[in-house]
Amino acid sequence: MTETTVDGTALWRGQEVRVRAGGRDLGTGFVDDLTGDGSIVWILFGAAEPRRMFLAEDAARYTVLPPTSIR
Repeated sequence: MTETTVDGTALWRGQEVRVRAGGRDLGTGFVDDLTGDGSIVWILFGAAEPRRMFLAEDAARYTVLPPTSIR
């Protein structure tokens, strides 16, 4: 599967994404929640960190990663 880079309008809850904002790679996390229009996205980067909120004006880009399965 090819990775696709999108803005918040193309995301849904539970997707694993790599986040880039302000010219920096912020790491990999999961879409925890988002508004219906994708203008606000909350990413959960790790259990020890609080989730982080990104607004449309942050111009964050999200690279959608292929789903992983634990068996």
